[in-house]
Amino acid sequence: MDDKSLDVLGIKGLGDAIKLSVERFWDGAAAFLSRVCLPAAEELGKALRDRVATWRARNVAKVLDAANTLQLASSSPHDQLNPRLLHMAFEEASWVEDDDIHKMWAGLLVSGTSTDGRSDENLIFMNLLKQMSSLQVRIVNYAVENAGKRLTNFDLVIAEELLVSTASLTSIFAGADMHRIDRELDHLRELGLVAGVWGGGGINVNSDDTILTPTPLALNLFVRAQGSKLTPMAYWNLQQVAPSAPRAAEPRH
Repeated sequence: MDDKSLDVLGIKGLGDAIKLSVERFWDGAAAFLSRVCLPAAEELGKALRDRVATWRARNVAKVLDAANTLQLASSSPHDQLNPRLLHMAFEEASWVEDDDIHKMWAGLLVSGTSTDGRSDENLIFMNLLKQMSSLQVRIVNYAVENAGKRLTNFDLVIAEELLVSTASLTSIFAGADMHRIDRELDHLRELGLVAGVWGGGGINVNSDDTILTPTPLALNLFVRAQGSKLTPMAYWNLQQVAPSAPRAAEPRH
């Protein structure tokens, strides 16, 4: 549609505004691409500018700009990214407008970098994130942030059981009714992100408590989505409890 054409739907101005929004985020996005994945930078950059719909380009550019900021602040700003991870983020994040999900994609890109650019360990977290709705992201973040954590054997971290009053769910997760919350929790349980200490997880119809306990997998997803490569133990600065000294054997009579 050129400047002289008839804008029947009145959307030309909106398209121009979105284009400006993409340009605003592009500098950070281009910097991130060229630094972490040079072989794919030219191809993906061309797609971002020329072939992908502007709405999708804006979403991807926002993710990459956020990733650029995170990586520059990290302890390894020159690490490289596996193109497979970048491709997945490019495809999935471009369809999402939610800022919380954008931040998680950005964090997974940054924590997915390695010195040789071959690491693919964040694939499991990206595969989880692409299946999660915006409400599920809010639930997992709430659960991880509010649950106590403790160390187990081998310095592995688990969450203490998190029980929330069922009656308070709709106020905690504003905008969602009980039926949707129940469905989302069912799916999170299937994804292995929410579970009770002894199994289960979700709304208990026989009590006023809902189990929101995040699993170890959810704890790891949360840490990686912050752009951190630390273990959960180091991220939350948890210390092993020193075993008590053995008691001296009492003399026998």
